[in-house]
Amino acid sequence: MKKNSNLFKNLFVAMLVASALFVPISYSSAEVVERILAVVNDEIVTEQDLQISMVPVVAQFRTTYTGAELEERIKAARRDFLVKVIEDKLILSEAKRKKVIVEDAEVDEMMADVRNKFPGREEYMKAIDDQGLTEKKLWNRFRDQLMTQKLVTYEVKSKVSASPGEVSDYYKAHQSEFAQGDRIQLQHILIRVGSRTEEEAQNFAESLAAQLEQGKPFEELAKAYSEGGEAKEGGQMGWIEKGQLMGEIDEKVFALSIGQTTPPIKSSLGYHLFKATDRQAFSQKPLAEVRGSIQDTLFKAKLRERLEAWITSLKKNAYIAIH
Repeated sequence: MKKNSNLFKNLFVAMLVASALFVPISYSSAEVVERILAVVNDEIVTEQDLQISMVPVVAQFRTTYTGAELEERIKAARRDFLVKVIEDKLILSEAKRKKVIVEDAEVDEMMADVRNKFPGREEYMKAIDDQGLTEKKLWNRFRDQLMTQKLVTYEVKSKVSASPGEVSDYYKAHQSEFAQGDRIQLQHILIRVGSRTEEEAQNFAESLAAQLEQGKPFEELAKAYSEGGEAKEGGQMGWIEKGQLMGEIDEKVFALSIGQTTPPIKSSLGYHLFKATDRQAFSQKPLAEVRGSIQDTLFKAKLRERLEAWITSLKKNAYIAIH
């Protein structure tokens, strides 16, 4: 069976809200929808459960594939998704056995969130009907999601942590991950082509360059005239690593010394002026800067490992029959 690397995420995302109510699923008949694919303890897995689970990946496939190739991709994904749905039902069964409490108000809030995604009740009801669901069935699905979410939080997430020592050890063992190349701190002025002709934009950019040469503060001109996203901040772009900008622009800004300004540089957007305010050569990112990302990496790895071990233990005492 496929590893459960995405199971925890699936449990904590209201998949029905984000996808199942927005991507049509065609059912040939009610009999097909309710066809039983598996039995997990006292829970059943139907064709509808599987198809709704597959909605996100089917929507993604449809952006890339068509015809027979699309059908083959969907067919190949069915087994893996059936495993996932079986495991979801296994956790739901355990949540019911442990009498995990979900208040009606919690489910009602999820239902309200769904309704608010539609312009009116008619569109909302049509979306539910298109999935072969009713409001009551949707309400029950959300209740089940909350039950599994609460159980996984208690049994898995609450028992996982990454200590400062583990973070430090990871940092020392993965030095190459935290190397940073040459980088430069920039200010930016953009004069767009569109509201003016290219010649007008070039002349205006050159006039600003002349003012900068005469000592006019870059920040002042950026706030007054720049049409870039950083204008309100005086053109402050922050740190830019080498290779992050377009070819010619990257080459010219990394030729700057601190305090220097480029002449106008043409791009598809218009004309750009850049000023270098600081530079750093190749270096190692300090632990303080990457501590959060390391903690997140370690936490996710431990979470996945504990979740998989927990599900394996549930399977040992479960009745699972795949039809």
